[in-house]
Formats: sequence, structure tokens, C-alpha cells
Amino acid sequence: MKTVYFFLSIVLLLATVSAFAHHPTADILDAEIYDMIDSMVADTPHAELDFDDSQSGMVETTITTRTARSLESMMSDGLLTTISLLDGDVSVSIEFDDRGGATLTVTQILE
Repeated sequence: MKTVYFFLSIVLLLATVSAFAHHPTADILDAEIYDMIDSMVADTPHAELDFDDSQSGMVETTITTRTARSLESMMSDGLLTTISLLDGDVSVSIEFDDRGGATLTVTQILE
């Protein structure tokens, strides 16, 4: 019977540890994430970043590139992975213009 209690206590201990596990992005602040996005855009020629922080709890970030290939390169470098770290409801849209350029818009609604 003691073996059963010992086994159950080990199982409960392991279950508790996983329940209180620390998410790897929990300590990353949105400001740090936007800095990472900004550095990706800064390393890309002919790309511009526009950041609009409204008082209504919505942040809209627009990345405009002259070519779709430039935007594709940023995505290959982890742009979407970085965007996925943002808190709140986050949506991404991509629009292509008639000159071959692309605009990626990130909308973040904070709760």
C-alpha cells in the first residue's frame, strides 16, 4: 500500500510541475518584440516600418517593402515567429501592390 501512495505522490508532483511550468515567452515584453521586428526591418533594404499606438488599446504596425521578395526574406528570418510572441489578439494581413511591392500589417488588440 505504501508503494501505491509513493507512486501517486510522485505522479502528483510531476503533474504539479507541468501545471506551473514557465512559458518561455512569459518574460518577453511587447516592447522587446517590437524592437526585434524593427531590427529585422532595419536590416532589409528598401523596407519601412510604421508604428501606430492608439489610445484605444490597439497597436497597428505596417511594414512596407518595394519587393515581395524582401518581405519573404524577413519571413524566412523569423518575422512571423516573432510576431506570434505578441500578447492579445494579433492579426496579420499582407497586401501586394501593382509595382511588385508588399505591405504587411500587424494589428494587435490588447485586452
